Amino acid sequence: MKRIAEFAVLVVLTAGICLSSSALAGEECASPTMSAAASAVASRYLQAVEKCYSFPSAGGRRDFVLVGSARRPPNVWRVLVVADGSKPRVLWDSFMLRDWYFDVIGLGGIDSWDEGDGIVVTLRGCAAHQCYDGKIGFALYSSKTNKLYVSHVTTRRDGSYEVAYYPKSDIPEDYRRELDQMMCSDSGISRLSMLPIESTADHRCPR
Repeated sequence: MKRIAEFAVLVVLTAGICLSSSALAGEECASPTMSAAASAVASRYLQAVEKCYSFPSAGGRRDFVLVGSARRPPNVWRVLVVADGSKPRVLWDSFMLRDWYFDVIGLGGIDSWDEGDGIVVTLRGCAAHQCYDGKIGFALYSSKTNKLYVSHVTTRRDGSYEVAYYPKSDIPEDYRRELDQMMCSDSGISRLSMLPIESTADHRCPR
């Protein structure tokens, strides 16, 4: 899956634009703008935007993934997927993820890309003070299914790992593999070969 180029750093929503000096997915991306109505919708949730991703969508509109500082509570990252158009709306809000395995989320733990017929947003988080061999969460939102898929890695007292997926069944295979890949490349898990994952034949991270 091809990652979409990140553009725009610290964009104030009231300005109503995502400034860009780079190309988006290989095409010229000359300052794609959010409508004033879409900016107004986003500004209810975000004080300012640190990252902005723009994606083409059905009907010629552009959808946006906005990563920024939440209005409330302060000093917390919040991610919005906003559908622009005649009636802009929030397709997904990371604050819907009420899960203490995501109490701590760094800016580097947020990613997004276009999968051709929808947007994917991924998050990596952890419980407070348990970000290394503790309680670590991985989440994937798909606009195509309009669903959130989550995995937890919990370090037991004996040093082994427990992996749980939510929902417990019916996660599309591509998304299950993406969650497993995120776990298998995470620097907060010291013994990756011991992870009991499900998307490989031997239920272990690829060596």
